[in-house]
Amino acid sequence: MADPAATGPAKWLWIVVILLLLVVLGVWLMKPSGDGNDVVVATQPAAQSTEWAEEPAAPKVPVELPTSQ
Repeated sequence: MADPAATGPAKWLWIVVILLLLVVLGVWLMKPSGDGNDVVVATQPAAQSTEWAEEPAAPKVPVELPTSQ
């Protein structure tokens, strides 16, 4: 036996939910959040470092490796 169709508030709730989703989708498609017009271009690119970092003398945390038996 089939379930009876939704009546009353349940029917209108789904209609309102679907309409709200369509409105949100329409607004999002009209003005996406990732608009490229707001991007600021750097006037001078950052210089790349050619110096190597110094090697640390010892690890900052104690390291205990297992010994093979």
